[in-house]
Amino acid sequence: MSATTIAQKGIDALAKGDHATAITNLDKALESSNSPAWLLARSKAHQKAKNLEAALHDAELAYHVAAERGSGTSRSHMIQAQYRRAVIYYQLGRFADADCCAKWSMLLAEGRPASENDGVEKKVDSEGRYTVTYDEFLADKENQPKPNTSDGNTLAAAEKGPYATDWNMAFSWRSQALGRLKNLPKDHPGWKVNVTKVPPKPEKKKAKSPEPAGSASEDEPQEQKPPQKEAPAPGSVPDEKMKLRVDFYQTNQTVTVSLFVKDVKREDLKVEFGKHHVRISPIPREAAPYVKPGDREATSTLVLAGEIDPSASRWSASPRKIELVLQKATPGVKWSRWGEEKVGIVEVDDQEPAITGTSSSAASTAKPALPSASTPAKVPAYPTSSKSGPKNWDSLPVEDDKEDGQDINGFFKTLYKGSTPEQQRAMMKSFLESNGTTLSTNWDEVKDKVVPTVPPEGVEPKPWNG
Repeated sequence: MSATTIAQKGIDALAKGDHATAITNLDKALESSNSPAWLLARSKAHQKAKNLEAALHDAELAYHVAAERGSGTSRSHMIQAQYRRAVIYYQLGRFADADCCAKWSMLLAEGRPASENDGVEKKVDSEGRYTVTYDEFLADKENQPKPNTSDGNTLAAAEKGPYATDWNMAFSWRSQALGRLKNLPKDHPGWKVNVTKVPPKPEKKKAKSPEPAGSASEDEPQEQKPPQKEAPAPGSVPDEKMKLRVDFYQTNQTVTVSLFVKDVKREDLKVEFGKHHVRISPIPREAAPYVKPGDREATSTLVLAGEIDPSASRWSASPRKIELVLQKATPGVKWSRWGEEKVGIVEVDDQEPAITGTSSSAASTAKPALPSASTPAKVPAYPTSSKSGPKNWDSLPVEDDKEDGQDINGFFKTLYKGSTPEQQRAMMKSFLESNGTTLSTNWDEVKDKVVPTVPPEGVEPKPWNG
C-alpha cells in the first residue's frame, strides 16, 4: 500500500473523529515523505487528542518543510501552519503568542512576504506584556485591501483573494485570544510573548524505544547490546529484493513515475529515455550495500507499459527519490500500469537509439520536437457502428480542469452587484454582524435579529463584556 493511500486513510479517520487511527496511519505515511499536508493533519489529530506538544512539533515542522519546498501550495501550508500554532498556543494558555501566530497567518493570507520583518511579536511594554488592543485588532479588518469598483460596493473582509477562508478563521481566532487577555490579571503569563514568526525547526520525530524498568546499579551487569547484523556478501542478494519502491500517476499527456531510493546523488545520475524503456544508473541499493557504480546491479532498466516520446520526457532527483515525467506518445490513452523494473542493462527493441534525458531544471528551457507537417500523425481507429465511420476522439477539444474558487473576488463582486438593494442590505448586515462567518441574501430572515457568529471548529464564541 502506497504512502498516499495510508495518509488518506489517516485523513479520513481524522474527519470521523478517530484521532488514534489518524495518528497511526499518518505516522506510517510520514516515514516515507515529510508532506506538509500530512504533518498538518497529524498536528490537528494530536491537538484533538490533547497531545499539544506533539501537535506544536508537527505544525512548526510543516511550516519549515513548506517554506523549503517553495511549491505552488507552500503559502497555503504556511498559512495553515501559523493558524495551527495559534490554536495550540491558545489551548496552552499562551494567549499573546496565539494572537501573534493568528496575525502572521492573516498577513500570509493577504499575500505579504513570508520573510517580512513585521514586528508583531515586538509589541510589548517594558515588562514584556503584549500591548495590542481590541481597537487595533478591529483596524486590521477595516484596513484590508478592497477591490476597485466603479459603484463603490465592497465586501470588506470577503475580498481577500484565494485565502479568504483562512484569513477569516485567523481573524476569528484573534478575537478569542484577545478576549481572554482582556479578562486576565496583568501578571498572568498569558500576556507574555515568547514566540517568533519563524519557529525553531524541530527534528523529524523518531520512534522511542522503551526504557528498561528501574536503573541498574554499578555492581549489576550491564545489558549487552545485540550484535550488529552482518552486511550481505557480494552477489548474495537476489535481483527481486533490490528492486525499488515505485509509485505512479497519469494525466492525458504524461505518466509520472516516482522511484524511492535513499542517498541518490543527482549529479552522478545518468538517465536514458527510449520509446519503451528508461535506463537509470548508478542507483544505490539499500538491500545490497556492496553494489558500487559500474556494477551490473547499479543499473535499472524500466520496461514501460506504453510508448513515450523520449525527447519530451524529463526527470528530477532528490536525496530520497527519482521522479520521471514521461510524455505519452499517444495523448489520451490510459495506461493500465506503468511497467516493470529490471535490475541491470536489459535490451529493449525501440528501433531507435535512446536519448539521454535532462533533469527538469534543464528541460524547462528545452522545447519538445514538433512532428513534421509532411508526416501526419496516425489517427487511432476505434470500433464503431456509426454509418459515418470511425471517429477520431483524440481530435475533440479537451477543457482544462480549473480549480474551484480560483476567482473568489470575481464571485463576490458578481453576487453583490447583481443583487437587489434589499439583498445587498441582507448581505452587509449578515456578514458584518457574524464577523465574516455568514453571508445571507434573505432580508426577511436577518432584518429583525442579530446574525450570530459561526466560529471555526474548536472555537467558542464569547461576548466582549465577559
